[in-house]
Amino acid sequence: MIAKIKFENEAEKEAYVRLCDKEFENRLDEIMKAVCSVNGLRYLTLSGPTCSGKTTASKKLISEFCERGKKVKIISLDDFFRNRSTLEAEARAEGRKVDFDSEKALDLDALGSFVASLKEGRASRLPKFDFKLGKRIEGELFSPEDTDIIIFEGIQAIYPAFTSMISGIPCLSLIINVEDPLTVGDTVFSPRTVRLMRRLVRDYRFRGASPEFSFLLWESVTENEDKNILPFVGNADLRLNSLLGYEACMMKPYLCPLMESVPKDSPYRKRAEMFLEAMRDIDMISSDYLPENALYREFI
Repeated sequence: MIAKIKFENEAEKEAYVRLCDKEFENRLDEIMKAVCSVNGLRYLTLSGPTCSGKTTASKKLISEFCERGKKVKIISLDDFFRNRSTLEAEARAEGRKVDFDSEKALDLDALGSFVASLKEGRASRLPKFDFKLGKRIEGELFSPEDTDIIIFEGIQAIYPAFTSMISGIPCLSLIINVEDPLTVGDTVFSPRTVRLMRRLVRDYRFRGASPEFSFLLWESVTENEDKNILPFVGNADLRLNSLLGYEACMMKPYLCPLMESVPKDSPYRKRAEMFLEAMRDIDMISSDYLPENALYREFI
């Protein structure tokens, strides 16, 4: 995708944002038509790598289903994370980094028991992962009879350890991802780099993470993607591209100050300068032009 990076006035910027969001909504509409054409559909998995837009996409799917008279329940696989203290203790004992990304970070026994109860139509207690405490707490009692569509949402929804659990039940799989590179002037951002740009800003604004910390984590994030996500993307029934043409222009006022804050002697300074150079000559677009329910609000 070639991004538009120069504008005559604010009205033109606002119109460009509306156009890009409309294109995304059209892609989502096509997905909904495909999903709703399946008679008797009961289960849907929604997966994708980090900062692909899963959270907003799941909300939009719920809204679309509700407009069609369907009752929907989101099951977040993040709620089946093992306690952080346990993962940290295992990492110390084995002399390695803490694994927050692979299937080993999930309590597969608890998840398997929950899926089994769904298959049998039994009510069961959902866990709830408290990210501040770093552990699971007791959640709500859920009965599968109370809803029409159950959506399993999370990066892990594409992992073989999970997909093997739901084999044998009618289920569609949806992957949301940045599918195309973004051309910004003379710079071409790969799909993965677009997601890194999103994550740098999101983690700073919403999780208090410094850009250096986000760069550091990115190494393990991409390692996990290469091993546990990308090899299985082709197995998905449906794919949704979350790339938006205005990304670089809208990210500029958020991302550039972060990149400038990366110390000169940091191992990540060169990468920070790459972002700064790519965005130097592009016009900024205010996030005020975003619709209230726009996917991009997830990142800024």
